[in-house]
Amino acid sequence: MSQALNRLEARLQRLIEEGTARLFSGEDTRKELMARLCESMETEVAFNAEGKLVAPHIYTIEVNEGHAEALRSNPSLLQELAEELVRKAEDLQIQLLEAPVIHVAPAEDMPTGRFRVRHAGLGKSLGDTQSLAGLEKIDGPRVPPGAFLIVNGAEIYPLSRAIINIGRKNDNQLVLDDPHVSRRHAQLRAISGHYHFFDLSSSGGSEINGQKVKNTILYAGDVIRLAGVPLIYGQDDVDAPAETQEFRTNGRDGAQTTVATKNPD
Repeated sequence: MSQALNRLEARLQRLIEEGTARLFSGEDTRKELMARLCESMETEVAFNAEGKLVAPHIYTIEVNEGHAEALRSNPSLLQELAEELVRKAEDLQIQLLEAPVIHVAPAEDMPTGRFRVRHAGLGKSLGDTQSLAGLEKIDGPRVPPGAFLIVNGAEIYPLSRAIINIGRKNDNQLVLDDPHVSRRHAQLRAISGHYHFFDLSSSGGSEINGQKVKNTILYAGDVIRLAGVPLIYGQDDVDAPAETQEFRTNGRDGAQTTVATKNPD
């Protein structure tokens, strides 16, 4: 009887492990899991004393109990996710406090095939919780009202998302069909009511007002060039008449560019 139970338990364990392998071997599921890890990382970014963006390094994947046990026994997958998280942080120019640690925890409320990701806040370690000196907590991803980009001097692209990826690849929010632009060239990130510009290690480089940059805060009137493709950052005049709204871009040097557009009826 005991041997039969042991064989049954072993078979059930194999079924759970095989189910977990199928669950996380699918490309779409792995991409979704990686996206949730990145989203969790980005919600807790803060500035350190040098003005650099930093993020936590401890994350927990919550799945149902059966898959949690099997996923714990798949360290190669967890290591792969951790390495990909490091690469993503480097692309976004975010510093992780330490090498990322990914835990797995069972969650009774999680249905089979679903998961969620939680992060440990900045300053937390595996052993204890300690404050991290010099950190300035970011006041949420508030999007600057009425922000926009003028693309190639003609097209107006409204900015309404907290994160906007720019590049040649079709899955970017702003697609620039130019062979000199990298597939993932740059990113705009709304932080505390301002858009921050990040060059994503592009091959053609990025310039703002004639200066090569990796990351900076954007101000109205800034002229951005991505491998030579011109973009002008601006914000609209909320007091303009309803019939015609003027998008004014007041640059750092006081120069002004005005584009008038007629609002649709």
